[in-house]
This record gives sequence, C-alpha cells and structure tokens, in this order.
Amino acid sequence: MAHKSYYLVQFNINTIEGFIHLGTSQILPMQSLVLTADGLQIADTPIPPLLPGDVRIEVRSVGICGTDLAIWRGDYEVDLPLVLGHEIAGSIHESSVPGIEVGTLVTTEIDLSCGRCWYCRSGDRQYCEKKKILGITCDGGLSEYLSVPADIIHPLPLSVTTVQATFVEPLASAIQTQKRAPAKENEVVVIFGSGKLALLLAQIYDASGANVHIVGRNRQQLGLARQLGLRNTYDSIESNWKSKILNVTNGIGPRIAIEATGNIDGFSLALQTVRNGGIVALKSMHGCQFSLNPTDIVNRELTLFGISRGPFKEAIDMLDKGRIEVTRLLSKEFKLEEGTKAFEFASQPSVTKVVINI
Repeated sequence: MAHKSYYLVQFNINTIEGFIHLGTSQILPMQSLVLTADGLQIADTPIPPLLPGDVRIEVRSVGICGTDLAIWRGDYEVDLPLVLGHEIAGSIHESSVPGIEVGTLVTTEIDLSCGRCWYCRSGDRQYCEKKKILGITCDGGLSEYLSVPADIIHPLPLSVTTVQATFVEPLASAIQTQKRAPAKENEVVVIFGSGKLALLLAQIYDASGANVHIVGRNRQQLGLARQLGLRNTYDSIESNWKSKILNVTNGIGPRIAIEATGNIDGFSLALQTVRNGGIVALKSMHGCQFSLNPTDIVNRELTLFGISRGPFKEAIDMLDKGRIEVTRLLSKEFKLEEGTKAFEFASQPSVTKVVINI
C-alpha cells in the first residue's frame, strides 16, 4: 500500500451544513487516518463543526473491529475516502448542549439516525431508514476530533479507561445477543469463533449461568478463553469436537449456536451443529455472501437472527462492576501515525484486540 500525506477535504454527515454555519475561515485542520484507494494515510482533514445538539469529542482511543479489517482488505465495499473506526472513546472537547461538561470521558454509539422516519418516531432508531454509521457510511473515530449528536454519547465511570471503553460497542452487542437468545441454567450454548467478540459472548453467557462451549481454530485464543475460566474449548481442526458437543447435548446438538467467526465456514458449522428447532445467532458476517437452503431452514424449523447493536449502559455497568474481563483481550496498542502497522498486526489470526490511541 502506498503512503502519502496530503490535505484532504472529507465530507461527513454534518460537514456541508457546518461549512455554511461556521464559514470556511473557521475550518481548522486535524489529523486523521484516512482509508483511500491507495491504502491508509495520515491526512489533514477539517475539524468537524459543532452543530446544535452536537458534542465534539477529543478522541483518545479507537478499537479496530473485524468490520474495519474487512473494509481495509476490500472484502466489504464502502465509499472512499473514509475515516474508519466505530469503537470510540474520548473526552468532551466542546458541547452545544447545556449540562455536558468539557473533559467528561465518554463513548459513543455508532448510528446517526434521522429522527423523522417511522422507525425513529417509534423508538427503534437502530432501524432508521436513512441512518449513517460511523466509520462505515460516514467518517468514524480515527481522527483527533469527532462531532456526534449529544443523545448518543455515554459518560464513562472513573473505573473504566478509554482503552477499556473501546470494548463497550461489541460488548453491548454480545449482551443483546443473550437477550434475544437467553439460555436456561446450565444449558449448553455453543459459540463458533475465539476472537474478541466470541470471548465477550462467552463471558456474557457464562455470567448468565449457561454451559458455554467454544469452537475455534486459533489455539492461542482458545488458551486465553481458558485463562478467563471458560474451560470448554475445542479446536475446530480436530475431528472429534463434533462428537464432544453431541455428548453434552444428548446426541442432538445445542439449542443455541452463535456465529462469531466472521466467515462463511463458521456460519455453516453453526447450521450443521444446532439441533432441529434451534437458534442460530449471527453477529459478524462482514460483507460475506452465503447460499442458504430455505427448505432446510423450514423443515428443521430453525430460527436465524442477526445482532448489530446493543445496550451501551448495561455494557458500561458490567465493565464498571468488573463482571466482564476485557484487559486481557487487548493484544497491542498503537499510535495514530502507526495506523497501517496497527491494521496489519490486527489482521493476524492470533490477535484478539488492537487499539489505536490518538
């Protein structure tokens, strides 16, 4: 990938309106890690304007997600140039809303909803027909500053660092998965995958009393799972993992199977393993295409559902109370100017979580 530095005017959901509101003489540059057709580049971009109802965040930490990696590799097509990053934490730099103090540590949700469509008026803004998604359909957090609506930020307790707060967004999704597919006490739940999301899901289900089993292909990550107290781990390369899962599920397979590998193979294994009448939950299929036999789904009466968002307040509360371990999931931290190195490192199979500090 080529590397060059230049002044790049990158428009996001608020920029054009902000230019009119502020006037171009007040547009100041900041540094951003921008994904272009030539790769990741450090570039000078305009500091985002502060519109009514917005806060401006001085970004401190951003997690690299599997979606970010898929976009960077070109597996998940988006409009370029784009500032990636949606696992964001920082401090309030400026606020147009009274009562929000400068310096407050916060994290932010990632959906910028329109507030006017049927879904928004019904309280389901995550389904907004016109929403923008930070770091995916509009500029994200890998910049010095980011402006977002004040109603999507969440203050962080003193016990939670900005690095730990980059886990809030995926942890919230894991919580929502468990809400959508709750397990009974000691019920077997099989999670396919051993990365960050899988280990968060495993901890959530374990905390709820489920009997969690993890099927993964990376021995280092499976070892990390055992360090976290998740003893039932299986190497998917070994031929006997399926028989072991059948042994603990009376020969019929689990009622709940969760795909957290981010690839088609994991989804296929989940479908093959779940019992008739069971549930397959999907979270991380980044731009994948998969041929599905609807007759099989109908005949087996399977339930398939996807999860894209979850409750931030509950995730923050879990971190605050130490109910979920995230620090040991952190593989390495990088600086913004090391963006390409950070993405290359994060793409290694054994890496669980990478954070870029601004």
